[in-house]
Amino acid sequence: MADACDGVSAVNGRFGKPGQPGAKITWNVESTSHLVPVHARRTLAAEVTATLRQAIRSGSISPEREFPAESELARQLGVSRGTLRQAISVLEHEGLLSRRQGLGTFIVPHTARLRNVLNANYGLTELITSIGERPGTSHLAVSSVPADEVLAQKLGTAVGEPLALVERVRTADDVPVAFTLDYLPLAHLTARGMTIEGLEQVFRERGSLYAVLRDLGTMIDGGLADLRAVTAAPKVAAALGIKVGEPLLLLGQSDYSPSGRVALYSDEYLPSHLMVQVWRKGPG
Repeated sequence: MADACDGVSAVNGRFGKPGQPGAKITWNVESTSHLVPVHARRTLAAEVTATLRQAIRSGSISPEREFPAESELARQLGVSRGTLRQAISVLEHEGLLSRRQGLGTFIVPHTARLRNVLNANYGLTELITSIGERPGTSHLAVSSVPADEVLAQKLGTAVGEPLALVERVRTADDVPVAFTLDYLPLAHLTARGMTIEGLEQVFRERGSLYAVLRDLGTMIDGGLADLRAVTAAPKVAAALGIKVGEPLLLLGQSDYSPSGRVALYSDEYLPSHLMVQVWRKGPG
């Protein structure tokens, strides 16, 4: 497992169009520091993916130019071509890149302009930042609850097993945009010397759930999400500052570690004013 600074942190990259050494696109890796704290741990491929994703979304790598050749891009980033190809495969799956046999790799212009895309497994912190707003938390409470039948099934644990529940109201420029309930097996935390009180303190310092998990040595490989329309119950309505019964989008997601173990289950209640989008690739 590589530190976030391995390979890419030393790069303030200059991407050149193959065959045209004078055509340069300048971008600064420091601009992504709010996405990847220096002490967070990610695989190197995940770090390269995050860096390239931000460069595409910010326009530093322009859709009007051919995507840099793999050999040159790998050299600029200081990583192997195998690591770079892993990152490109993820971005192709997200709809940001398109690989055409015999022609090269290209940015998909209309997808590069999308924000709040659910096909990319962003945390809410990254999602809010990507639309140019300031992420925040107006309410945070961490407690221990026993797993009921539904949560036990979602997390692959026994009914009654203690879970850490993280309850938050997430804000964008101080406006509530999500009420979230995150459940983690408490045994996973105590095995790493983390208490409920300690977890709350770490959350207040770090803000991002995925950053907290990385600090605990847990990598998230991907998530399986269920989407359904619901109406706001009194508690959720009060948290989001909306009326009881207003329509909401409920995103229930199980996040998996690279070994295939469910590391986290979350319920995210999103109000109707937060627009989300999905990139549907194909049919070919």
